[in-house]
Amino acid sequence: MVTRVDPARTGVRAGRVVGLLTAGLAVATLVADRGAFREATTLLLDLVGVDPGLSVTALFWGNVALAAAARYSACYVVGSLLGVVYDWIDRPSTTALAGLVLAVGLADGALAALDARSALVGAAYLLAWLCYVPVFAYLFDEDAGDARSGPRRLGAE
Repeated sequence: MVTRVDPARTGVRAGRVVGLLTAGLAVATLVADRGAFREATTLLLDLVGVDPGLSVTALFWGNVALAAAARYSACYVVGSLLGVVYDWIDRPSTTALAGLVLAVGLADGALAALDARSALVGAAYLLAWLCYVPVFAYLFDEDAGDARSGPRRLGAE
């Protein structure tokens, strides 16, 4: 099998790394703020007339699992899009890629900081996104050439 290297595939791989890091951050912040979730959910279930019991715990861990999956998926997609944009602007230096990633990281970090009400959490998300650049640079093979980036033909070695 031929290993194909193109910026979008490399972006997916680097996005997966960022996805794992941000999913871990999401889980950590949710677990740290578990009490607020329990209070809000219990209040909401009491208003509806449902006995909270074990359902609050199940809702909490379901929320944690969904948040982790959503973070991983979003970073997977955004990582791929960053690779596509990198290729679209004719593969500039990694400094340009770092600028793109910095913009994405600042936006994601700002949203995370607002959500968690903590600038430290926002900075952690920004640092997780900045990990994209060295991972991308390590995995991307600029000299792979066009011969390996196209579709593989049947019977071709």
